[in-house]
Amino acid sequence: MTIYFTADLHLHHGNIIRYAHRNPPFRNWVEMDKGLIANWNGVVANTDKVYHLGDFCYTPIQRNDKHSYEKAMRICGEAMHKVHGQAVFLRGNHDNGLQHASYYIWRRVEGMKIFMRHWPPWFHPVWPPRLIHSFEIPNDTDLILCGHIHNKWKYRVHKIGQRKVPVINVGTDVWNYRPVSITNMMDEIEKLLTAKHGR
Repeated sequence: MTIYFTADLHLHHGNIIRYAHRNPPFRNWVEMDKGLIANWNGVVANTDKVYHLGDFCYTPIQRNDKHSYEKAMRICGEAMHKVHGQAVFLRGNHDNGLQHASYYIWRRVEGMKIFMRHWPPWFHPVWPPRLIHSFEIPNDTDLILCGHIHNKWKYRVHKIGQRKVPVINVGTDVWNYRPVSITNMMDEIEKLLTAKHGR
């Protein structure tokens, strides 16, 4: 079993193509949905595990409209059944169809304590109010994974106490529109740091 990470597929979201500069390769959301799901399934086997860190499927809703919530959950559920692997979905700011998903999680992967959530650790969304409790990152965290910022950057650091902890954006826009394994992720970041510091 291989463990993969990704975020921000934004299935069904036509405007994300312009916002995240996804044209090319995608001209419309129908092409995008098919392409992103095909890319996922081309990498991930059904025996693998995938952590998706928010904004999986965009479905606008009307407040207090039961039918629009039901539609959002149905569309999201249909998309979830199309992707391979044992997927763990965290909730982002566009996940109306993931009403019961967690906003953050931590897991030990290959000896590292990894903290995952949709937003970078310094980003504090003000809505919904229940998110306020999610900002306590464990002091012994080795690596922080996030999404939300699309193609703005791939790697940063965040200070926890006296320690500087790597923060990696696992969003699909910076990983060739595919989930990425922890091994490939760390190799890529090492290359970035080597190039930056001329080592």
